[in-house]
Amino acid sequence: MIAIERSTAGSGACGPMVWLLALMMGVLVPAQAAELNITAEFRPSALDPTHNRFVNTTPQSGYCASHPALCRPGDFTINTGMSVVQRRLFGGGTDPREKWYLAADGNWQDVTVRNANNHELKARIRLFLVGLQWNVGNDGSNPGSWGAATGGCRGRRGIGGSGLYRYAWDVADNNVVCVRSPRATTDRMARLTFSIGYYLETPNPLQAQDGEYTGSVTYTVGNGQQIDLGQGDYSDSELTLQLQLNVVHDFRVQFPADSPGVQLAPEGGWSRWIDHGLPPARLRQELPFHLTTSMDFSMKLLCEHPAGTGCGIRNHADDADDAVVPVDVDVTIPGMTNLRDGRPAQFTALSSNDAHAPRFTPDGYLMQRRSTLRFTAEREAVTEMLRTPGSHWSGDMTVVFDANP
Repeated sequence: MIAIERSTAGSGACGPMVWLLALMMGVLVPAQAAELNITAEFRPSALDPTHNRFVNTTPQSGYCASHPALCRPGDFTINTGMSVVQRRLFGGGTDPREKWYLAADGNWQDVTVRNANNHELKARIRLFLVGLQWNVGNDGSNPGSWGAATGGCRGRRGIGGSGLYRYAWDVADNNVVCVRSPRATTDRMARLTFSIGYYLETPNPLQAQDGEYTGSVTYTVGNGQQIDLGQGDYSDSELTLQLQLNVVHDFRVQFPADSPGVQLAPEGGWSRWIDHGLPPARLRQELPFHLTTSMDFSMKLLCEHPAGTGCGIRNHADDADDAVVPVDVDVTIPGMTNLRDGRPAQFTALSSNDAHAPRFTPDGYLMQRRSTLRFTAEREAVTEMLRTPGSHWSGDMTVVFDANP
């Protein structure tokens, strides 16, 4: 029977010490942090079996949502919810941080994300765009930009009127400091809000376990920090990007019966043994099944009668000596590769030893892929069984498909 599973100081010092501590506590200001959720998901697609990338599911907002015609296909921005107040622009001034100003860390940041089983994936993220919105009142002036920017940022067209002005700067993949003179000078308080555009690189989800993976990366914000929008009062000193990568795999194994049985027999039947006494070279039986998967998994055996690193069958005759003979089990799954040796999953031996269990990875999304388990008793096993004609040999073997080993 074959079963299938899815698987102290003195008192004189106390007064001044307490006073100094209270004074220090009075001036501590906790860091204010803003958080943004960035979500992406992988689901296999029957319409595109080669699909192996996460899809961004974060709602679009910010510059590219307001002005999609000014953004390229694939550009994505999200509002930070942060602001800078008392921000002034001096067209003829010398302080670059009182002009159109942006300092940004556009380098790739490594992020480790983990699921509930503590399985890790490695992702990378970087800022490629900062979109800014100025609210400067309504006095008939427009503090639009003037001239080319220094520092290597490429500007995108500004849009607005006297009270509101939006524009964006592309950020290269390094640390940039970009300055541009305003067309008008404002010496009144202005409020600046901003959005960010990001690129996200994710690993191959076909090699990931199911579940939600989370991790984060934090940027400092303010004067001389990783994101610096110029002189002003910042609502927050940190911006944390919370990554949520959701993997929803498809994994199904279908056999012809719920508890399939295997009858070992010689190729061509038993007639040569019965009629002529010629022992068969081996006994064998194949068991077909269909596999649907978009993920890695391993396969191993659980045995009623262990035999070496595999399973066996035992003589159940009343006068038997509990002899057990081995039955080799291998699997063939077209479109799968054995990660242990890089070979196709063809006649790959299965074992009851976890250290030898093969782990397979799909070439893409496999749907209803016809596959085969093969059970073989070789010559030595056959010879042992034939020593007791009329004997009955059997044993239960469980084939475990383990997607989370």
